[in-house]
Order: sequence, then C-alpha cells, then structure tokens
Amino acid sequence: MANKETEIKSEIITQEYIPPKIEIFEPGQGPSSDRISNSIQALNQPLADMLSHIGLPTENVLYPIEERKRVIFSLESTLECLPYDKREKANYLSKFTVAITVGLFDGAITFLWDETITAIRKLVQDFDLQHCFNIAGTMSPRYKNLHNVDDLPAISEHDLLEICRRIGLINDINFKRLEHVNYLRNHASSAHPNENEVTGTEILTLLEYCLRYAITAEPDHSVIQIKTLLENIRTKEIPADDCNAIGQDIAKQPQERIDDFMTSIYGLYCDPRQEQKVRDNIEHLVPHVWACCSEETKYAIGARYGVYRKNGEIDKKEATNTILELVDGSNYKDEDSLAGELIDKLQTLRTVHFEWNNFYNEYIHAQSINTSLPKTGGIPPAARKLFVKVITMCFIGNGKGNRNGVDEGAEVYYKKFISLYNTKELVDLLYLFEDNEFVTDFDANNPDKRIRGLVKALKAARTTDVHIDKALDIIISFPKNKLSKVWSDTRYQEALKYVNKN
Repeated sequence: MANKETEIKSEIITQEYIPPKIEIFEPGQGPSSDRISNSIQALNQPLADMLSHIGLPTENVLYPIEERKRVIFSLESTLECLPYDKREKANYLSKFTVAITVGLFDGAITFLWDETITAIRKLVQDFDLQHCFNIAGTMSPRYKNLHNVDDLPAISEHDLLEICRRIGLINDINFKRLEHVNYLRNHASSAHPNENEVTGTEILTLLEYCLRYAITAEPDHSVIQIKTLLENIRTKEIPADDCNAIGQDIAKQPQERIDDFMTSIYGLYCDPRQEQKVRDNIEHLVPHVWACCSEETKYAIGARYGVYRKNGEIDKKEATNTILELVDGSNYKDEDSLAGELIDKLQTLRTVHFEWNNFYNEYIHAQSINTSLPKTGGIPPAARKLFVKVITMCFIGNGKGNRNGVDEGAEVYYKKFISLYNTKELVDLLYLFEDNEFVTDFDANNPDKRIRGLVKALKAARTTDVHIDKALDIIISFPKNKLSKVWSDTRYQEALKYVNKN
C-alpha cells in the first residue's frame, strides 16, 4: 500500500509540476515587452502549481501579472536618477526586482525601505552625528544617552525622518513623501502582518521617492553652513569679535533650525567631556543665538536646571546656570523639576504616538503625565506649548490602523488635559498649524473630523476673544482634509495679526 501511494505521488509531481522555461536575456540586450510577459508567465503558473501541490495557499499571495509587468516595464526609466556606479552595488534593487517579478510586492517594499533607512542614517552620520543626537534628545528622553553611530538604530524611523527634516537634510514635502513610504512599509509590506495591497503604480512611486529624496539626496548650502559652524566650535578657537556676525547669519535660518542649534550648543556645553576651548566658543556665541531662539526653547533649557538639581547632576546643573547667566535668562530657570519631568514624559508620549500600534501603547504614558501635573491645576509655562501639541495630536489620532490611531484607553486623560486649555493654550493651538508634524495627518478623514470637533468645542467654551474666534471659524469652515494648508491661507494670517503670540 505504501509503495502504491509513493507511485501515485510521484506521478502527480510529474504531471502537475513542470519547471518553468524562462528566457534568458543576453548581456546588453534589452528585453522586449513580449519577452518580459512570456518570462513572467512562464514562472508564475508552475510556481503557483508547486505551492498548491505542497498544500500552501496561493490566493492573495502573488500579485497579478499585469501589475508586475507595469513595474518591470517602467523600472529602467525610474532608475535614471541612480548613477550606474551606484547601481552596480545596489543589491537591494536586485532583491526588489526579483520580488516584483515573482509577485511579492510586500517583500519588495521591505527591501526598498530597509535600504532607504540605511541611506538616511548615512546622511545623518555624514552631517553631524552629535547634532542629530542633541535634537533627538529634545524629542524623547529615551534618546538622551546616544553617543556613536551604533546608537542610530535606537531612534525610531519616524523620529529619524523628523530629525532630518529639522536639520534640513530633507524638506517638508519630501518628509511627507518618505513618511508615506514608511506608513506603507508598516501597513502593506512583509514587515508586519496585514492584508493591505498596493498597485504597480504605487510601487513605482515609492521607488522614485526613496531614490530621489533619500538614497541619492544631498544637503543644501544652508545646511552645510550649520555643519561647518558646529565643526569649528569643536575644533577651533572662534574670536569673540566674530560672534556677532555669526549670530546675524544664524538668525536668517528657519526658526526650528535656530532652536535646534541652540539646543545643540547647550548640550555640548553641559557635556563634561568637552574641552575648555569648546566651552569658550559657546560662551562667546550663546548670547547671539539666544536672542533669536524661541520662548519654548528658552523655557526648555531653563527646565533642565531643576531636573539636574533633583538628579544630583551638579556639573550639568552648574553649566545650565552659567548659560542662563550669560544670556540674562534667570527668569526661565525652573528651580524644581516638575516642568522638566513633564516635558520628558510628553516627549516620550509623542514618540510612542508615531510608533507602530500607538493606539494600544499610549495609555500608560498619559497616565504618567497625569501624575506630573501641578496639584494646583494649570500647565507649567515651560511645558505648555509642547503639552498642547502632544495632547492635541494624541486626542485627534492619526487616522491609521485599528481605532483610527486613537488610544481609547488614554482618551479619558486627553479630555481631562484639554479641559485645562484656556486662552494661552488656544493661541498655542492656532500657531501649531504652522508645525509640519502637528498637521501631518490632517489629510485623513478621522483626524480632520476630530480636530474640527475639538476646535468647535473650545470656541464655545474657552474664548470670547473676537480675533481668536475668527481664526477658529476659519479652521472650522476650511475645505475638508485640507487643514494642513490653512496656515498659508491669507485669511488665517490676517486673523492672526491681531492675536498676541504667547
């Protein structure tokens, strides 16, 4: 009986599984459309037959041949932005192409994104690694002890993109493009279990985004100026007489870049490993940078004093005190650690919000923030703007995945925190529409609906100021899913002229 079954199985294999006859192209000979179609078809059916024969599913596993052909036919033109010397080393593109050919688009996205994130890390490494880590430290306390290139993978992919945007290595539009690739990598690739699909056209768009805006990207001139200045601060003695001119040049940079530069030189100054000449350079330069950085950054630096004091970090506490004295900023000093602790917790919640499955993981951090609020009520000035940004983003959700990206368990805390908003917090909210990260999800239906609902509720209960009301009304009536563009609307800008920024 066993021999009979073996004979039957052998006969089935012989009859059902016929190895594919694939046409091999000669080197330098471009394949025609017919030859590509024939080769893909020659591979597809035997592969599907083999999977069926050994009892594995074939439904919704391999993408349709027409979608594969669409990518293969356009691959050469899409790769035109990649020099030939780089193509020869691009193993990831070979894997990408093979995955497309056999119909595994989800695997292709994974290969592409892995190379993209490697290229972005290389961009950061070549620019200024310590500056990157200093910016990362302002985004989440989990990044405060990063020191060398081996620590780069500890930074989440969203946060790494955000750091590159803030530095200027990628602009706001390309940030959105690469963030979209990252989203599809998380929700439509083999990296995580899912049942989502992408088309051949989408695959080609993702490939072009990654090649043009990450893998072959080069920093612009203004970014190189910051890189050169940071190098000179560490390696040369900068004459005190030159610092005024340097400060005037820094003031021409975007506000976000000025704030990050201020944070970076403050971090260098507090580092006990720095040489005295580095500290001297910073002492000469810091009053000129402080003069053009934002109030939020000034309060954030002042808040570190209380944290270092509580933790017994005497060197860093004294360094912070020296900086504040040099810039006449003692009024920003937080003697206790309450604001600093709250900022750290808000930064952690923000990072979790942008990670995979945020709608399951925010609750514990919202609960922790609740314990750090003053018993007397209100929000510490040093943490207020970050508080409004992070809590509002988390309450709105990202519109992605299960629960539309809102942690329902944490929502009760978000409502409680929003009940603390008064006129100052409303003004902070109005100005947040300039923040690229804050508005990043407003093109999705659910975040659009929730932000409008929140604005309506705040308008009804929290303000009687006619100018604030006018700006809120513009948000409420703005075209659906277009609120990421409200900041550039002339009506909105006109309304804000009469709203005093805190």
